[in-house]
Amino acid sequence: MAYKGRPLNGIWATAPYLHNGSVPNLYQLLLPSDQRMDRFSVGSREFDPVNVGFETDPMPGRFSFDTSLIGNSNAGHDYGTGKLTEAERWELVEYLKTL
Repeated sequence: MAYKGRPLNGIWATAPYLHNGSVPNLYQLLLPSDQRMDRFSVGSREFDPVNVGFETDPMPGRFSFDTSLIGNSNAGHDYGTGKLTEAERWELVEYLKTL
């Protein structure tokens, strides 16, 4: 049995990412896991068009997502992210916006 990944169509509109929602935007997803945000706010419906996700600034009424808690890890899923330059990372983000 193999895992079948979902299509990338509309990926810009499906934040947060990974199975547990531990990566807030596409830019963070393209970083090596040790460089991703440790904590961010969730609960906003304000789209972040630069990083492609939702706004993550702390505000009243938003929940703080802490990736150090059991079940909240954003580690792994590094497939090639360490080989990307910063420019290549941003080019991928721009491409993913078009899907």
